[in-house]
Amino acid sequence: MIVALDPWEYEWASHVGIGRFTANWGRPNAPWYDPARMEDDRTAQVAGAVAELAVAKFTNRYWAGTLWRADRHDAEKWRPDVGRNIEVKRVRTGDTAPVRRHQVGKGIVLWAARPVAPEFREVEMWGWIRVDDAWEIGEPARYDDTGRTRLVHRSALRLDA
Repeated sequence: MIVALDPWEYEWASHVGIGRFTANWGRPNAPWYDPARMEDDRTAQVAGAVAELAVAKFTNRYWAGTLWRADRHDAEKWRPDVGRNIEVKRVRTGDTAPVRRHQVGKGIVLWAARPVAPEFREVEMWGWIRVDDAWEIGEPARYDDTGRTRLVHRSALRLDA
């Protein structure tokens, strides 16, 4: 299923993504950051915001388009990406979406979506799964030696809103 963004939606999601990028301008990369696997942060932030807006549009739920500086992360991280309990994972490569151990048991629903590069005007909706279920069936992520991340295959996701 493809969700096409209207021009104003695309502009607003891009604005939020750029806001997220500039809110953390000059901040060093996380210790786990691997430049060989990553894309530039500006592009990633815009694509993530586009994915969130597309999930909100598809599910007919509220999208706040939140952004804050890194020093506010601990105070703000409880906020859902969409609606009251949706965590959106933007997928760039592969056929899996990550699920995090710290979100288990909190009633969170994971939605995976892949914005279509290079412009991100359309988003391929992969679907959703409850985080608790995703954690149970997910495979350990080879890039996370702490065991706090598992990967759920897109075939396990439901596409109904």
